[in-house]
Amino acid sequence: MSDLNKVMIIGRLGGQPECKTLPSGGSVCRLRVATSSHRQKDGKWEKETMWHTVVAYDRLAEKCGEFLTTGRLVYVEGRLHADEYVAKDGTKIRDREIRAHDVHFLASPGQGARGPAPGREGVNVAA
Repeated sequence: MSDLNKVMIIGRLGGQPECKTLPSGGSVCRLRVATSSHRQKDGKWEKETMWHTVVAYDRLAEKCGEFLTTGRLVYVEGRLHADEYVAKDGTKIRDREIRAHDVHFLASPGQGARGPAPGREGVNVAA
């Protein structure tokens, strides 16, 4: 039996994609994606939002930079990646991100979760 590291989320972009070209000539694009759920606390339902950092590379990064905007609903599939490092002030930092290998561009801002408007297709990109 081998190990499995697979993450799937559906959420909305909390800002514009941050894309750049690497010295190697490849592309990288960083996305902040919010997912929400509801839980009951003290007899009342509360919305709980979790923020995820998603990183895409090369062709997938280029397409994310071209098509994605703040508020866009996306489906992301990838693997969880963790880094640990020591900051300048000596504190130990644990950084977690999703390394995307598949991003589906779903509803635009204001469309709700039902998907693209009639006659328009979502953009699906795989690495």
